[in-house]
Amino acid sequence: MTSPQLDINAALVVPRRLAMQILHAAQVAQPQSIRGVVAASGGIPSALHLDSEMGAEGESTWAQLWSHPQAPAIPQASELMSDQLSLVVSLNTKGVLEMRAWQLCDGVAHERILKIGD
Repeated sequence: MTSPQLDINAALVVPRRLAMQILHAAQVAQPQSIRGVVAASGGIPSALHLDSEMGAEGESTWAQLWSHPQAPAIPQASELMSDQLSLVVSLNTKGVLEMRAWQLCDGVAHERILKIGD
């Protein structure tokens, strides 16, 4: 379902602890890629579930997660679903992991502003 009120310019905030958990999972799995779900409680991203398994009751899907061990943090067409948020982690950088957010809006992939909060 497409959301007509989707503001692709609004910044998304991921808690620092969760961002570190996501980046660590991608780093440990290399050279394999990971796939998972970032769950939210009360609309706030709160947990990582690898292999798309949802966790605690009351959680909702906040974003799909993909890692690209040998490619940039740009999603493949098959990784984007309707207006679902996708996080893509790249390990194809020198010494720094990269995580970017993407979302389809009217069939076009848009990069979202992603911030790490405390």
